Amino acid sequence: MKNIVPLLAGKQVVGLRKNTMTSKHHLLSGKHTGILLPLFSMRSKKDWGIGDISSLELWLDFLASANLDILEILPINEMPPGVNCPYTSMSAFAIDPIYLAIEDIKELDDEIKKEINSADFRNKIKRLRNFKSILYDDIKKLKFPILWKIYESFRLRHISNNTELAKNYFIFTEQNKSWLDDYALFRKIKDDYGRVSWTDWPQGLRDRELIVLNAFKKNHRSEIEFFKYLQWLIHRQWSKAKQKAEKLNIKLFGDLPFMVNQDSADVWSRQNEFDISASIGAPPDAFSKTGQKWGLPAYRWYEIEKNNFEWWRTKVKKAEDFYHIYRLDHMVGFFRTWIVPHDEKIKPYFDIENEIEQRSRGKRFLQAVLTASSCLPAAEDLGLIPPYVGEILRELNVPGYKVMRWQKIENQQEYIQPEQYAKISLATTSTHDNETLKEWWRSIDLKEKKVFWRMIKGYDGSPPIFKKAHIEIVKKVLKARSAIVILPMQDILGTDERVNIPNTMGSHNWSYRFPVDIESVTQNEKISEKILTLKCLIKEERMTDN
Repeated sequence: MKNIVPLLAGKQVVGLRKNTMTSKHHLLSGKHTGILLPLFSMRSKKDWGIGDISSLELWLDFLASANLDILEILPINEMPPGVNCPYTSMSAFAIDPIYLAIEDIKELDDEIKKEINSADFRNKIKRLRNFKSILYDDIKKLKFPILWKIYESFRLRHISNNTELAKNYFIFTEQNKSWLDDYALFRKIKDDYGRVSWTDWPQGLRDRELIVLNAFKKNHRSEIEFFKYLQWLIHRQWSKAKQKAEKLNIKLFGDLPFMVNQDSADVWSRQNEFDISASIGAPPDAFSKTGQKWGLPAYRWYEIEKNNFEWWRTKVKKAEDFYHIYRLDHMVGFFRTWIVPHDEKIKPYFDIENEIEQRSRGKRFLQAVLTASSCLPAAEDLGLIPPYVGEILRELNVPGYKVMRWQKIENQQEYIQPEQYAKISLATTSTHDNETLKEWWRSIDLKEKKVFWRMIKGYDGSPPIFKKAHIEIVKKVLKARSAIVILPMQDILGTDERVNIPNTMGSHNWSYRFPVDIESVTQNEKISEKILTLKCLIKEERMTDN
C-alpha cells in the first residue's frame, strides 16, 4: 500500500438517560485511590518503545497488588505525524494505532511473525525501547507497514470468506458509522495530499461536495477500510483490557481534551460548529502577562447548542467503551472561552461577558453530558476559576480537583487540611502539567515550606529534606476526605521527571517512561519498597471507615 502513514469525527445522536442530573454517582460514595500514569509511560518487555494495550493489562495486575483501584491515563486519541502532544489530536473519537499491541493480534500469519521475529526487526525494536525519549514517528513507521500486511491478510482470509470475525468487524463499523466513516475518509485524503491541512485540499474535498467524496471513496475503498480496521483492532484489545480491569475492580480514568486540532476529522466534517478564524487560549494571569494562544479552533456555541451539544454527548458516550471515569479538560472553558482572533487588530476576549450567561451555558453543557454516559466525570477546574464554576459542580455532584499545594484558606496564609476537603472531590499531589512533588519541594522558599509542613504534621517545626518529607506528604494526601485520591507515579517514587512542561515543545515532553519494565518491578528493591509502603498506607488511610 502506498502513502499509508500513521496520522477521528462524530455525528451520533445520543439518547438522554433517565437518571436525574443531580444524583450522586456511585463511585463518589466510597474511597478510591489511584495512580496517574500515561499509557505511553507503561513500560513492558514486549512493547515497541511505547506503552501499549498489552502493557496496560500487565499494569492492572500491579495496581491490584498495591491496593490501587483507579488507573488514570492521559488522552490516547490519534496524533498527527511530528506531534507528540496528546491534547492535539486529529480526532475526538479514534484512538492512536501506535498503542496497538501488534504481537497480540490474533490474525498474525506465519509470514508476518517471521518478519517480526527476524534479527533485523528485533534490533529496530530494541533501538526504540532503549532510546531516552519516545520516538513517536519512528514507532509508527515500524508499526504501520506491519498493520497493513495484517489487514491484507484479514481481507483475504476473513472478509473474502465472510467469516464470523468479518461479521464482527462489520458490526463494529456499522455501530460506529457516525464518526468512523468521516475519520477513515479524512485519514486517507490526508495521506494522498501529503498530509497538508484540509483547508488546503481541492475545493470539492475541502467543502465536502458529495459527488467528489463519493468518487474518492470508490477509488480508495480498501485503503479507507484499513483505517476502520485499525480502530476495530483497538476496540477488541481495549475491550479485553477493560474486562480485566472490571474483574479486578479497577476503574480506568480517561481524559477528554477541551478541543481537537483544527486539522482534524471533526472540524472538517462539522465545519459549521467550529470557528477557524480564531484560536482558544487563556487570559493574562500571574504565569503569562499576555495570555496564551493554544492554536486550536474556537467553538461556535450557538451552532453546537442547536443539537444540545450532540458532538460532546457522542464523545462522552463513546468514552464508555474505554473508561469508567473521564476528565473534562479546561472546565472553565465550557462556561466562558477565551478567544484569540488570528487578526491581530482584534483584541482577545471572552466569548460571553455576562456572568449569568456564563453560568447558564456551563450548567447546560454539564447537564447534557451527564445524561449521555454512565461514566463519572471529573472536572479540571484549576487556575483562575470564577466561584460560580465550583457552585455548579457541587450542585451537579461533579468532583473538581484539589491539588494539595494549592489549597489554602481565604487569607492565603494557611493550607487547608485534606481531611476537610469536600467529599465530592479529587485530591492529588500534582498534575501532569506542573512540577513533581520533589521538584516543587526543592523550589519553594523556606517560609512557605514551613507553612506547608505545619499542615502536614499539625505543629510548627523545621521542614526536613524531601527524602524524609516525601512519605509524610503522601500519607497526608491519602487522609483526604475526597472520594478519589490520585497520585502521579513520579510522586509515589519521589522522582523529578516531568510529563510535560507547559509552553515548551520538544521530545522532553510526553516521553516519561517508568524506570523499569512492569515485569521487573518486584526485582527492583527501591521501587518495591516504595510500592509496599504505599500499599500499607492505602490500607491504613483509605480502606477503613475512619
